[in-house]
Amino acid sequence: MSKIEEAEAMLRMAFLDYRALTGMESEDIFADEIFGFHVQQAIEKGFKAWLCALTGQYPLTHDLTRLLT
Repeated sequence: MSKIEEAEAMLRMAFLDYRALTGMESEDIFADEIFGFHVQQAIEKGFKAWLCALTGQYPLTHDLTRLLT
């Protein structure tokens, strides 16, 4: 798989997390922690897609600060 194809796949997964967020509008059903988890996942996968498109690789971490550096 090329780095662009991998980046596109990661971006599709980020979009799925984002779409899940749009269905979590009710605080009565979804706890802040669950909502926050999906926010973090969407951002993480977006960063990884960006890094993959630029360099063809990304660190295997969930640390957003590390992904930005």
